[in-house]
Amino acid sequence: MLTSDPITTIAIVGAGFSGCLVAVHLLKTANRPLVIELIDRSHEIGPGVAYSTHDTSHLLNVSAGKMSAFSDDAGHLLRWLHNK
Repeated sequence: MLTSDPITTIAIVGAGFSGCLVAVHLLKTANRPLVIELIDRSHEIGPGVAYSTHDTSHLLNVSAGKMSAFSDDAGHLLRWLHNK
């Protein structure tokens, strides 16, 4: 019988943009099985306070073409926006 790596469980408090990106980067670089628990009082994963506004006067302070969730993929955000 083969033994496998134990599963590591990580809780991230705050499931907004930053918490989600922490989870993505942990999973992307994991060298063992992970379970990620995102915990947020709003029960919504993703936008958080900063990105949940519906006010059209709220603008980004950097062009979308210069933003990315991944340092090695400069066009990530723009591609994500086009596919959304």
